[in-house]
Amino acid sequence: MPFYPPYKDRDGDPSEAAEQAQQEADHRHDVEQDREMMTEDPEPHCSCNSAGQDPNCHIDHTRSIAQLREAFPPAVGLGLPHYNKDAYGIDGILNYSYWNTNGVAMCIVAKEGGAADWAAYVGATNAANNSEEDTVQWVCRNGAKLSRKQANRWFPELPIEAYRE
Repeated sequence: MPFYPPYKDRDGDPSEAAEQAQQEADHRHDVEQDREMMTEDPEPHCSCNSAGQDPNCHIDHTRSIAQLREAFPPAVGLGLPHYNKDAYGIDGILNYSYWNTNGVAMCIVAKEGGAADWAAYVGATNAANNSEEDTVQWVCRNGAKLSRKQANRWFPELPIEAYRE
């Protein structure tokens, strides 16, 4: 029995048409979800013009801006988990990769900075004289900094928009 390729109509391959239709349906669904999110207002807005005149207002207008800042300090850092400072002797390690081969200990480290940012470093030490923890610490302090593209390749789970160049 001879082999006949799948039938293609004049609009192209039917599977491509089906895929395009699915993409369009997904897009319509996403747009509808976005509209619902924009129209839903879970918290009522203050209608008392910040004077505290509306008894149904949900905002406590008796607190000053300084009191509010003290009660709700801005978030510092990226809010991501770190490796234990006691184990590595350095704070802010987000992730790392370590290799030990032919007497050389190599490491690539992602470390959080002090301004809600992060950077990645690469380096190597003598494996005979340094533990994994020592190598990670040394690379954090003395390693060569990776470019944004290289850092994103090694640590795609970290927010690249917060990378410190």
